[in-house]
Amino acid sequence: AMSYGSISMESHSTLALAMNRIGGKSNTGEGGEDPERWEQMTAEGSMRSSIKQVASGRFGVTIEYLVNSDETQIKMAQGAKPGEGGELPGKKVNELIAKTRHSTPGVGLISPPPHHDIYSIEDLAELIYDLKSSNPRGNVSVKLVSEAGVGVVAAGVAKGKADHILVSGYDGGTGASRWTGIKHAGLPWELGIAETHQTLVLNGLRGRVQLETDGGIRNGRDVLIAALLGAEQYGLATAPLIAMGCIMMRKCHLNTCPVGIATQDPVLRAKFEGKPEHVVNYLMLVAEETRTLLARLGFRSINEAVGRADRLTAASGPMKLWRESMGLDLNLECITAAAHKMEGAGLIGTVDSIKVQNQDHQMEKRLDMQLLKQAEPVFADPSKRVEIHAKVTNVDRAVGTTLSSELVRQLGRYVFERKEGGVSPQPDGIHVEVKLQGSAGQSLGAFLAKGVRIEVEGDSNDYCGKGLSGGHVTVFPPKESTFDAEKNMIIGNVALYGATAGKAFFRGVAAERFCVRNSGAQAVVEGVGDHGCEYMTGGVAVVLGPTGINFAAGMSGGLAFIYSPGEDREHAEKEFKKRCNMEMVEFFPVGQEEDDEALLQGLLSEHKERTGSTVASRILSNWADEKKNFIKVYPTDFRLVREEMRAKEAQKAKQAPEADNLSDKATTNEGGDTASDSSSPKEGKRSLAASAATSIDIEDMKPKRPDTVEKPIKLRGFIEYERGPQKWRNPKERVGDFNEIYIKKKDIKKLQTQAARCMDCGIPFCQSKPRGCPLGNFIPEWNCLVRDGHWKAALGRLLATNNFPEFTGRVCPAPCEGSCTLGIIDDPVTIKNIECEIIDRAFANGWMIPSPPPARTGKKVAIIGSGPAGMAAADQLNKMGHSVTVFERADRPGGLMTYGVPNMKADKEDVVLRRVRLMEDEGVKFVCGTAGAVGKPGGPTADALKREFDTVLLATGSTVARDLNVPGREATGIHKAMDYLTTSTQTLLSRDDKTGERKSYEAEAAQIHAKGKKVVVLGGGDTGTDCIGTAIRQGAVSVKALEIMPQPPAKRAAHNPWPQWPLIFRKDYGHQEREVLEGSDPRQYLMSTKEFIKGDNGEIKGLKVVQVEWQRESPSSPWKMAEVPGSEEVYEADLVLLALGFLHPEKTLAEQFGIRCDNRGNYLAQYGQGGTGPDRNGQGFRTNVEGIFAAGDCRRGQSLVVWAITEGRMASDAVNEFLCAEDPVARSMSCSNMEHRAAALKAMGA
Repeated sequence: AMSYGSISMESHSTLALAMNRIGGKSNTGEGGEDPERWEQMTAEGSMRSSIKQVASGRFGVTIEYLVNSDETQIKMAQGAKPGEGGELPGKKVNELIAKTRHSTPGVGLISPPPHHDIYSIEDLAELIYDLKSSNPRGNVSVKLVSEAGVGVVAAGVAKGKADHILVSGYDGGTGASRWTGIKHAGLPWELGIAETHQTLVLNGLRGRVQLETDGGIRNGRDVLIAALLGAEQYGLATAPLIAMGCIMMRKCHLNTCPVGIATQDPVLRAKFEGKPEHVVNYLMLVAEETRTLLARLGFRSINEAVGRADRLTAASGPMKLWRESMGLDLNLECITAAAHKMEGAGLIGTVDSIKVQNQDHQMEKRLDMQLLKQAEPVFADPSKRVEIHAKVTNVDRAVGTTLSSELVRQLGRYVFERKEGGVSPQPDGIHVEVKLQGSAGQSLGAFLAKGVRIEVEGDSNDYCGKGLSGGHVTVFPPKESTFDAEKNMIIGNVALYGATAGKAFFRGVAAERFCVRNSGAQAVVEGVGDHGCEYMTGGVAVVLGPTGINFAAGMSGGLAFIYSPGEDREHAEKEFKKRCNMEMVEFFPVGQEEDDEALLQGLLSEHKERTGSTVASRILSNWADEKKNFIKVYPTDFRLVREEMRAKEAQKAKQAPEADNLSDKATTNEGGDTASDSSSPKEGKRSLAASAATSIDIEDMKPKRPDTVEKPIKLRGFIEYERGPQKWRNPKERVGDFNEIYIKKKDIKKLQTQAARCMDCGIPFCQSKPRGCPLGNFIPEWNCLVRDGHWKAALGRLLATNNFPEFTGRVCPAPCEGSCTLGIIDDPVTIKNIECEIIDRAFANGWMIPSPPPARTGKKVAIIGSGPAGMAAADQLNKMGHSVTVFERADRPGGLMTYGVPNMKADKEDVVLRRVRLMEDEGVKFVCGTAGAVGKPGGPTADALKREFDTVLLATGSTVARDLNVPGREATGIHKAMDYLTTSTQTLLSRDDKTGERKSYEAEAAQIHAKGKKVVVLGGGDTGTDCIGTAIRQGAVSVKALEIMPQPPAKRAAHNPWPQWPLIFRKDYGHQEREVLEGSDPRQYLMSTKEFIKGDNGEIKGLKVVQVEWQRESPSSPWKMAEVPGSEEVYEADLVLLALGFLHPEKTLAEQFGIRCDNRGNYLAQYGQGGTGPDRNGQGFRTNVEGIFAAGDCRRGQSLVVWAITEGRMASDAVNEFLCAEDPVARSMSCSNMEHRAAALKAMGA
């Protein structure tokens, strides 16, 4: 049950629509329900919730609310937080919620942990009776929590005549539950429902009640297990929310739900896209699975399966192994035994497994039946008024409740005056006046409706005026009595608990817990016991006598006036303060607000008139002096909100005349004459507003959000601020050099503002595999630190998971941003820019200093390949204390980062080689060039490495590029993209042998050069973009890029939902540069190359291409490419670059080391880490050859830099496990080194 308030109106009503369509039941939760939802039928159906919940807070529990229910549920506790009361923060209490809950907008609401009218099973039975009296046609349900002994409690509830019992498990609940409750309270629903069913069967009570369970039920299997354990009904909440779009943000209490479900923010509610069909479709699938499983077990209906726990067996296989590994000796026989077969079944009552009979509530044996009969003239003719006289005794409970129920059913429009013709024909609104003599039983006037007045000459028991809903209750001593009424009890405990409207006058003293959770009633009493006005949120309580202790505890709204006579006012106030809980209230004199005196005097006058009170008479007779003896108890938050509301109303009133004046001016012609109403729009002058509306562009009228502020806020940052990635250098300037495209000087305030857009998700998809960052970067954490200016601490969190943020921050396409939760409703957080600035700032400030491991293990590791995977593994293994040597066949280390990524994306000297130098200073050895070419002439052999090193890790990357074998491929001037980029970078980095200075690019022309040529790039992706950017800088005459696939959409397609990587149209730096220089984007889609055209000397002169389209016969059949007839074209080309991706690593090393390859040609090695656990199979990254490991693209295939670093880190764990498996000394040293590393990161302040 999710209340309106905890979730939005849109999501709450969508659930109701869905359940009403399929004949299910939705639950209001404890937040009440707007009457419009049960009065109106929308085009989509009814939004009425069948189950109306009555919780300890009694929010919105009125007689009308109860009458419009099929089932009334008493919420004894919540499964996700048993023993804890709920709380709705003030920021989520908007005007409609406040109206529904009968409270004040902006003031927080607290549900007390217990029901104050339930302190025993007898009290619960009384509430069941009261609710049944309020709606005899509906059922009464009791919600319990799965815990040890719940079966005994349920037996008492069944004897208390509940029609339905819900046993709620500890899973589920909103994200607003406290961690203590989520983690440590309650039990699984399976245990609770099994115990409850068994106890009820053995005590002959099962046939009287329906059993339901909830708490994380997700699918048909869960439903069937619940049935077998004894449940007839099944509650689902979390899963339907997910069907409507919930992403488990777990920020329900902060009012910042980005998908408009658990929020009242109008901006975020507008983001809600859930539909009833989504919930219906989901539940149909659950039903279908349930039906399938029922048939598999041989059951024809769900009722046949209820209670057949003997059809359950404990899971074997992996679950059994897990239980054994955890040392769990679980004996499940206690819950898998069928209750109807247990010893003792049938000794008491009958043996039933489902409800077979209704509870006997004895509704016909009530005083209200007599009242209803005498009130029939009013039901027939509302203009009549009936006065009823009767005797009452203490066995007459809930007097007036059923009368109110029928009054609401038959005369609702007169009682509530909401519908057409709804004004009551009675001057004072009273249709039925009941005058009783005697001692009324419990719950006199419970949920008494507007239009009914009950007067008791005598006294009343507990719960008098409970849930008062507009009616009037008066209790006074017999007129012939001689005792002092103000010194004697007149009503029992918990009077006016949960009252929402109406008036009550009691000539005498009330017992404990008077006006608890009163939210609208006005009451006068002549003394109260302990805990008066506790948790009160509205209404007025006047106490003309002494109070008990703990007065006003948790009081967040309403007013209380306490009569405390005495000549020394300061002393009287001090004495009362000892008995008052001052945590949420303040004291003021009467007259602090201008209407205080009139309000108080009016209530006292009515109290005197109704009850003959001598106390009220004495005070009124000397009002000028006596009013000073009153202490006004005023909740602080309530006062502040009311003052703010009055200030706004005053401001509106002040602005109204000005607006009228402006309106008059707006309709006046230039000559001073007022435009005639009959003049046409063409003839008359337009108003100022109309003129402004037509002169302003619609786009300009949209509110602009800043992307940079001085002091960004965190809570609503994603709403308040626009995405603002760091800008690149001007395209016209940057194409003239190979320097990095990024602006060096970063806007720090902008970065901090962007960090404030991070929502700090409860489940951060940005850092979660497989969709987000595979490294598991602590993105929300370092975003928060950056926002607060703690850059060094942010560095510590960043380096805890990422060895080379300067690489990923520059060249990674940012899957973290693609899976950012904010991307569902808005542009994602600019994670990549922040990551890059953290590490660049660290190098600039000297925080990145060499930190060799304190000790060496004596183990030696050889790594072949110095790309991101090899470098990451080397860095990690070195930190563990192993001696690492990296072999690289190129003349410089860095692999892909050095020669595969052009300098304008990642500077080779200032970024890549800076990191290499740092690693060398920490002890990593790099062997490059001929000496590092393993298996090649001049380089070490595979056997030599195996002899010299304890283990070898292959991290060579995927280096065999995909080719295009079409006619004319042999023409000169056709090159693979990586060859082109490599020679370009080699030329850029070449230095004079004598001076050591870098040669100019023009002086050392690259082997493959684009200057003065018409360049065509085949293929897309980052490599294709890099070719475009490099060719432009080399002086190409023109650049085109042809892609065989269709152009991606501007926004996610239906088959590409979040959190998948968004397959959308993007414009990278190379595309932007070409567009600036040549006037258009270089890419052309759906183009296939049929032939390369050669010149006389065998050089490339052009390409013959054809347009294609992708077709398939049905949604389930594969796509097929077809040429478009007559679409052939010829493009001129002097240089063709093939950026078609990579296939696999070269086979040479595999053959020399004797390792196997998979069917794609990649080195065959299992994914995973050493050790045990779900991702640790003990064989991670091992090849078929002992001591030889493989990681990165050579193992997984062409991938991203971030995945290469991830594999390098994971492989280092596997290698370390291998090295230390039989060497406890090495293991101890390795662990000590990593602890030293963790301590160093912690010292940064992370």
